[in-house]
Amino acid sequence: MVCDIAKSLPVLKDAAYGLCDSWFTNEKVINAHFKKGYHFIGGLKTNRIIYPEGFGIQIKQFTQYIEKSDVRPVTANNSEYWVYRYEGALKGIDNTVVLLCWQKNSFEKEGAIRAFLCTDIELSSQTILEYYSRRWPIEIFFRQTKNNIGINKYQVRSSKAIDRILLLASLTYIYCSIDEDAGDSFSRGLILRRNQFRKYNIQWIYESAFSHL
Repeated sequence: MVCDIAKSLPVLKDAAYGLCDSWFTNEKVINAHFKKGYHFIGGLKTNRIIYPEGFGIQIKQFTQYIEKSDVRPVTANNSEYWVYRYEGALKGIDNTVVLLCWQKNSFEKEGAIRAFLCTDIELSSQTILEYYSRRWPIEIFFRQTKNNIGINKYQVRSSKAIDRILLLASLTYIYCSIDEDAGDSFSRGLILRRNQFRKYNIQWIYESAFSHL
């Protein structure tokens, strides 16, 4: 599906980047972006193999050899990180950038590392992290639609049904967010819309009962 989405992307004259989480960072998806003229920035699972000095090793194993002197401070979107920058081969990719990142107070803490891949080796570490952070509103959208609209509970299989569900979820999200008192907040807008719906229900019940008196 992600490869099909990449194929549908418009061809742009300027530099363009596809953003994906670690579930979709693989050779096929990256190549699908390349064919449309897009570089790729994605999360990377820490069991992926890199080749420092030509020797293959998993990222999570490689981190035990990283010292404080090997990382550099990077500030992206007002957040501070310690970053180790690797440039070289990844399985299926000849040359790429892999950033190994820890939040400022979490260096060397177990489970604290996050890894990111970028096929544009000319980008700075700060720019890569800032570009990737633009995915965050998408993550918020899916979390909110799962928790409040139940988008993860529909049991359908056809592509048409899936498209309809995504369309309805998106329209509901927009409908709640554009309430003038919501302040572009889906959560607040949802509460307002639900209260409004309850008010209409009570009013309908009252008017229906009154008309039969």
